[in-house]
Amino acid sequence: MLKTAIRIILNLAKLAIGLNIYLVLNKTPTFAYQAMIKLFCLTEGYSNEILSKIIGYFKPPYYFSGADGVLGAMVEKRRANISSDLREKGYYIFEERLPEEHCNRLLQFAITHPCTMRLMDKADLEEQMVTQYQRENPQAVRYDFDTQDLLNNQDVQNLFADLSFVTVAQDYLKARPVIDVTSMWWHTHFSDEPDMAAAQYYHFDMDRPKWLKFFIYLTDVGPTNGPHTFVAGSHKQGGIPLGLLKKGYARLTDKEVEAAYDEKNIVEFNAPRGTIIAEDTRGLHKGKHVQEGDRLILQIQFSNSLFGGSYPKSKLGGKLTGDLKNKMELFPKLYLGYF
Repeated sequence: MLKTAIRIILNLAKLAIGLNIYLVLNKTPTFAYQAMIKLFCLTEGYSNEILSKIIGYFKPPYYFSGADGVLGAMVEKRRANISSDLREKGYYIFEERLPEEHCNRLLQFAITHPCTMRLMDKADLEEQMVTQYQRENPQAVRYDFDTQDLLNNQDVQNLFADLSFVTVAQDYLKARPVIDVTSMWWHTHFSDEPDMAAAQYYHFDMDRPKWLKFFIYLTDVGPTNGPHTFVAGSHKQGGIPLGLLKKGYARLTDKEVEAAYDEKNIVEFNAPRGTIIAEDTRGLHKGKHVQEGDRLILQIQFSNSLFGGSYPKSKLGGKLTGDLKNKMELFPKLYLGYF
């Protein structure tokens, strides 16, 4: 117990120093980011809750006169229901879907645009390769698209400008959000086994103090197409058992997770393309192993702070949609992650 207390105190000191450096330099020191992760594991998430409350005090949510959009009408009662589900279960599946024509354009982009073959657990490749994904002949388990290419895509820009996403995010975060981690990738049936490097083992994310991810299915996803899988309730403080947290920021096997949770809490999202899922990925999750076909998914993350992990710099600029230009003028801090 004393040893744990000392570790908490030491990591709190590192986090405090790192936060002060971040406020001055706008950059998170690696030691501070690692301290945040260690504190999460040592306190079962309590440290993130406290830090997020402090952030929320200094970054109160935006007020929008109108925020209806792809996610539907953002009336007060519905917003409360969405936030309640997110707090209790850690996820919410919207009845509204991304329009068919929007899915078609993003799918076309994904089959014609270069992407990066991610290195696999058991791979002959020594470095990542940029290529065009061939759906009929995959050469890797996962293909990732460059963030800058996504930011230049007008369909993605339209989603950035959609205030219904921002509203849901800030209701849950209880703070003014910032868009920061945007990605799109293919999962394929290339391997007969799950791949750790492709995030097909259970894990929790810890990029920021608090965040909300939106996953958008751009292909139909059934039980054999690698559905996104989440452990309901594991996002809460104390939601991940200490026995698992002691492993640190690690990948977990199905056996380890199934031994720790009731089967009813392990949720597979089998759904048609266009389906939008909001999720607090502080909870345990994975992309299930693809047995046949493939799965294309777009992810947009809203965080309460940019303190945390670092990513290659990408910028919103050049040819922007009129709607996004307008939103960037009205709410510049919402887009600070891509300035």
